[in-house]
Amino acid sequence: MIFKVLDLMMAPATLTNCSLVLVWKFLEDTTTIKNYEIYQNGKKIKTCNKSKTHFTIEGLLENTTYEFQIIAVTFDGQSVSSEIVKVTTLSSKQVLDVTQSPYFADYTGKTDSTLAIQQAIDDCPISGVVLIPEKATLLSGALELKSDMTFEINGILKGSLNPEDYIITSDREKYMGYSNEDGLILSRYEGWELYCYRSLINAGWLDPEDRHKKTCKNIRISGNGRIIGGGNQLGTSMRKIYSDPVKYAKYLSDGRPGRRVRGRLVSFIQCENVHITGVSIENSPSWTIHMIYCDTVTTNGISIKSYGVDNGDGWDPDSSRNLMIFDTKFDTSDDCIAIKSGKNPEGNDIGIPTENVWIFDLEMLGGNGVAIGSEMSGGVENILIENCLIKNTNYGLDIKAHNDRGGYIRNVRLCDCSIDGINIHSVDYNIDGHKAPTLPIFENIYLTNCFILNSEMSVKISGFNDGFRQSAIKNVVLDHVIITGKNENLVTIEMKNAEDIKLTNVKLQDGSRPRIINEASTTRNLHLDWES
Repeated sequence: MIFKVLDLMMAPATLTNCSLVLVWKFLEDTTTIKNYEIYQNGKKIKTCNKSKTHFTIEGLLENTTYEFQIIAVTFDGQSVSSEIVKVTTLSSKQVLDVTQSPYFADYTGKTDSTLAIQQAIDDCPISGVVLIPEKATLLSGALELKSDMTFEINGILKGSLNPEDYIITSDREKYMGYSNEDGLILSRYEGWELYCYRSLINAGWLDPEDRHKKTCKNIRISGNGRIIGGGNQLGTSMRKIYSDPVKYAKYLSDGRPGRRVRGRLVSFIQCENVHITGVSIENSPSWTIHMIYCDTVTTNGISIKSYGVDNGDGWDPDSSRNLMIFDTKFDTSDDCIAIKSGKNPEGNDIGIPTENVWIFDLEMLGGNGVAIGSEMSGGVENILIENCLIKNTNYGLDIKAHNDRGGYIRNVRLCDCSIDGINIHSVDYNIDGHKAPTLPIFENIYLTNCFILNSEMSVKISGFNDGFRQSAIKNVVLDHVIITGKNENLVTIEMKNAEDIKLTNVKLQDGSRPRIINEASTTRNLHLDWES
């Protein structure tokens, strides 16, 4: 995804018979913008605050062509127009209400409805809709979505607390090669491909013979309802069964047995053209939304709640590409967003990067913030984070890897954000794989027009050194950055083993300069331009 000035587009995978989502790229100088005007077929339909660069168009007619345009209006009365985007809506399709005949799922949630819901999914025609209606609560184990369908949840989908409801117990031939004798499915967790419990909602499967093949396409999860998982209670039950640290060594995670066997709440594996919108997604047994070897996933208008969940990440793209998340609120007990690409040595060998990720117009008000790494051995590049509030988190933006990882993280841009802090560094955990032949490479990281909210975190840049080799963090630029917080007199920007670092107009809220700590003078080519 390469964006031009005021580049308007329809967000991938968001087109339906009656709606779509428009997104557009900020102008380079956002301070001149007063607002954005949205036009449909030449008529203005909405004026948006300049902080919002997305809009959902609803109430459209099926099989109808529309033209859309965005105009940016500046404070001095001038305007800049996008090109016109022409879109034709889809046809209406059959809706299968799982609480009605012939499925009769228990809308009270007192009895298990897995079979009824799965039968509706299996029966769903191409581009059809499987519906959980408002006021219905459905109890379910693992569900398997298929290509060319919408799962619309306007009530509550509640996950079973029984681990046996998340294994393959029938139709084994369908999953031959992708499941084991225990009924676990081939997945990936903390950088390793291994057999795990199924998630509550699953789509696609992992094909180790061809990880680039797409095993499920054109999927939409939508609605105004809730997806509620089994949380720690379910996750703990899953772990107990695989808690023998010798027999199940691969499921160890930092000394905790069985941790990697847990299912997620929503899992997409080798999927393409996915849209997640509207729903509240809560209380996963581990990570909440996990995308493995996927291409083109759009997530918007949702909330992710996993506070108190062990390892309760929010949105985890893993060796996936062309991803977009916006208009989303996080309340997590771990990383809100964690961008990954596998772990040494397996991640190096598979070599599928996560690339082209656009994160914008969202709020993180707890948890760890945005993490890139530490499982990044397949590489991570082209990450754009815009117009986000990342406040009261533990780290803000945390770009990290272990010395053993190899791989790279490059071309990361953070623009027009308020964020707790920036930490670019090595870590000493999650190290149960053989070393990569090279140290990680971190380069081309840009922070522009941002506020750093926590002066005690501020900025830390520390490269890699395993005692024999060094890999400096290269080309980090901070341009027009203001550091705020309670202890501004103690603010420091710390650097170690870094190269080509440029600070332009970086200052504290009172206009004074932060103190630079260049540990042991290991930072080379440090450029300071305080007044530009």
